[in-house]
Amino acid sequence: MKPFNEKILSLIILFIVCMLGVIISFLCIAFSLDVLVWILTGSFDLKKADILKTLNIGCVIGAFTGAVFVIARLLKLKGF
Repeated sequence: MKPFNEKILSLIILFIVCMLGVIISFLCIAFSLDVLVWILTGSFDLKKADILKTLNIGCVIGAFTGAVFVIARLLKLKGF
């Protein structure tokens, strides 16, 4: 059985990795869509406000996903 500190550390790492994964995927989606619009129209309009909005949405969804994974791990559900 793992010590308590090691278990908490692994859950925190799981939460952070889930959150960062969702944020990176959202940023990649936003960037690829802007590149596609740039190719089609010839104007590249990636603004700081759009990036911050994407980061905010990614943080919220990533935190929710990470919390679900952590709770599933704590409850020892199969597959987690």
